[in-house]
Amino acid sequence: MRIFKKILPCAAGICLFLAINTLLCFLIIPYQFTRVKVHHIEEDEIQDLILGSSHGASALDPSALTAETGRSCYNGAAGGQYACDNYYLLKDARRNHNTERVIYEYDPSYWLRHDSMNANARYLQSVMEWSPVSLAYFRDLCLGADLRYALMPWFLYDIKTQEMSGRAELKLSDSYRTYGTALFTDSVQAFEEDGMIAIADSSNGSREIPVLSYGPETEKTEREQWKQFERLLEYCERNGIDLVVVTTPVPESTYLVNESFYRESHDKMSKLADQHHFSFLDYASSSLAEGCEGRDFLWEESSFSDAEGHMRVTPAKAFSALFAKHLTGLSVS
Repeated sequence: MRIFKKILPCAAGICLFLAINTLLCFLIIPYQFTRVKVHHIEEDEIQDLILGSSHGASALDPSALTAETGRSCYNGAAGGQYACDNYYLLKDARRNHNTERVIYEYDPSYWLRHDSMNANARYLQSVMEWSPVSLAYFRDLCLGADLRYALMPWFLYDIKTQEMSGRAELKLSDSYRTYGTALFTDSVQAFEEDGMIAIADSSNGSREIPVLSYGPETEKTEREQWKQFERLLEYCERNGIDLVVVTTPVPESTYLVNESFYRESHDKMSKLADQHHFSFLDYASSSLAEGCEGRDFLWEESSFSDAEGHMRVTPAKAFSALFAKHLTGLSVS
């Protein structure tokens, strides 16, 4: 009885903390389309799974790929996702289904920056079904991270009390319960059923050209990114999954400012592709791409919503149709 009296306050305190923490997560963390993507990745039988960053999310149209290849395809790419995140997404997909091919969108600018415990990664892990995969992902995110972010993910977000009631109402809606996509469609972009983020042709973002370069300050981050990508590569090799790596177009003006960076990135991935016998298709510039004669419009500034390289929907679908034809020329195990 004496031990019970000592344990009871501790247990009550833990329960109170969990209840308050759960409530704060519910009210503070915004609903994101990543939850819908994870649901489809876990529930659908997908032959070709697209992984990568926001460039892949907006430039690769699964319906165009399916029309050409006859294979089911889903776009699981999203902004803020790094090689580590994609590795666990692939493992999550393979828990219940036989994903045969990964189309990995390689944006080399992501090799220059990474924070293992960020809001995107923590949210992605939190919406996965509980399994050995999600637990391993959680462990990797927590290594060297601030414990507050691990235990209290709402701590990664700005607290906006005026938005809490709206978020609660949204998370109690039928659209949330049924993983609807309409909530993420507006005048700027549409979230399509196959996972593509279709950026409106009228959308305009920043036209400031980013300056990209490798150097001593990015060496550690780059090394970690290659390590995580090679982990994904090794997983594909062990499980008989075909890997196709693709770099999507960027505006020609952006490429010219950063030509040495893109060419060095091309050479690094090409070398790894030769060593491990996977396919690498680089469309960053018309000078690097093959089989794109008469498609110069794909690299014109008007094909992008910003200088970083997020393609507008009409040129994105044209590029996807071209990429699909190239994809059919690759052997599939």
